[in-house]
Amino acid sequence: MKYLTLDKLPQKALAKIDLQTAFMASRCVVAAERLRLFRKLYGKEMTSAEIGRMVGIRGFRREPFLAALLGMGLLVKKGDRYRNSALADKYFVRDRSIYWTEIYSDECVEEYRAFSVLEEMLTTGRDYESIMGIKRDYYLDKMKNDYKWARGFTHMLYHYHQPSAKALARLVDLAKYRNLLDVGGGSGVMSMALVRRFPNLKATILDMATVCRAAKGLIRENKLTKRIKTMVGDMNIKIPGGYDVIMFCDSGGHIPEILKRTYNALPEGGLLILTDSFSSDDLTEPFTRLMWQLRSQKTWLTTAKEAEKNVKAAGFRIVRRRRLHDNEWLITARR
Repeated sequence: MKYLTLDKLPQKALAKIDLQTAFMASRCVVAAERLRLFRKLYGKEMTSAEIGRMVGIRGFRREPFLAALLGMGLLVKKGDRYRNSALADKYFVRDRSIYWTEIYSDECVEEYRAFSVLEEMLTTGRDYESIMGIKRDYYLDKMKNDYKWARGFTHMLYHYHQPSAKALARLVDLAKYRNLLDVGGGSGVMSMALVRRFPNLKATILDMATVCRAAKGLIRENKLTKRIKTMVGDMNIKIPGGYDVIMFCDSGGHIPEILKRTYNALPEGGLLILTDSFSSDDLTEPFTRLMWQLRSQKTWLTTAKEAEKNVKAAGFRIVRRRRLHDNEWLITARR
């Protein structure tokens, strides 16, 4: 799945958007997503009034809202009827799952709230929740306690990580391996790509109970129940043994104490696979992670070189680092 980056917009639309109005323009796009306007308008042509009734937009703001989307090249108007542009059809319907629309657009709204008080966060050291007087569950706690939300989040990442999974299956050779533990494996999308590529390989996804429940449904849909199992567990407590490959994909496996635990769980010659959107050496990429970190209370992002250093410090040998997909890196190493 590709993001709709600004360079994809028509030049005449870009000329209307400066850095200050970009914040408002992007918020209009997120509102359209949350109202499912692009999905409901897909393959149809409607008047402003019909669109208003369909998605629930009331009052005088409907016309300027549709005009804003028209000005960005996301809608096309002929006479008094609107339809999606080819750009909107591609990036908001065909290339994006419904789960991305539901979950990620909610996260975007959270980001807007946080960045509206950025100066106060910078000058006081407080997080935006305390500044605004709100209480928000950390997403892992929400995952544990809300199966519906966990299922949506898991399905969102299943679609989002498809390109990374295909790239991983091309780049690693697991022909000599038999049992893979996918730690924090979520939907199992990476394991699915690997077991399809290597017929002798079986995989186990280690994750929290709600995520395992969601993953089981996806495994069934992909007809891989004989090749992939799930196991409820916590990598911060224990990394199970009995596997000749242990994999972490975007799940924090570069943390020193977890790497040491993984080293001890692998047999001699066992393989570590580690992928993540590590920061570039100058800390400017990936930009989305950088912005997330700016408003987060969590620790600073790790660069790919630092992650590689942590892997070596844990005792691993034959450590190799390379690009996986877009801003994602792949690190492999042997016990």
